[in-house]
Amino acid sequence: MDSLISVTAIITGAGSGLRMGGEVKKQYRMLAGIPILIRSLDPFFSSPIISNIIVTAPEEDLALCESMIRQYFDPAPKPYLVMAGGLERQDSVFGALQQCPEDTALVYIHDAVRPFISHDLLEELQGIALREKAVVPACRLKNTIKEVTGDYIGQTLVRDRLLQILTPQVFDFDLIKASYEKAYQDGYVSTDDAALVEYYGAKVRYHLTGDMNIKITDEWDLTLAHLIIEKNILI
Repeated sequence: MDSLISVTAIITGAGSGLRMGGEVKKQYRMLAGIPILIRSLDPFFSSPIISNIIVTAPEEDLALCESMIRQYFDPAPKPYLVMAGGLERQDSVFGALQQCPEDTALVYIHDAVRPFISHDLLEELQGIALREKAVVPACRLKNTIKEVTGDYIGQTLVRDRLLQILTPQVFDFDLIKASYEKAYQDGYVSTDDAALVEYYGAKVRYHLTGDMNIKITDEWDLTLAHLIIEKNILI
């Protein structure tokens, strides 16, 4: 694995966490005694292939986020930046792309509330991204998916051609930056980074992974996350 190239990880944690409710935003909620954000950051801080890290946070939480990172990563094993996110996720990522070092070759974009990723996954994605320029982790669907119209089923979609897309999504830096710039010029909005690359006209490779790379968005997800840790389920 090429460890000489510059690789920046953007961890998107600027969301309000409203879907989970409660007084504490979901990225700061405790998961087996450690904040979810810290668990999501740990693989990037400890991986030898990641050169530097950018964390987007709500503007009102910048001091809190900085303090939390210093508490768990002091001294920090690599450079990092905590910056205010934008109104939407796309704004946050676009702002973070502007802060990437000039020599950045690859960019990982990861949700701050996905705490179960491994060094092996980071390395697998890097290898594919170096060849293909864009790759997303994915897992198969287990349930039948139907499109609805009003209160009725419109059609049943072919499950074999559908995937759940996860993060971290990994891109050639020039490609993802150009894709974001084109999207803003054209007024194209998406909550998925790969969708912007697709809009730009580039192909995105998918990489099948396990089901444990969950995104913690509600109380059931948090319960499942506790079970994953309690049962020491391999990810």
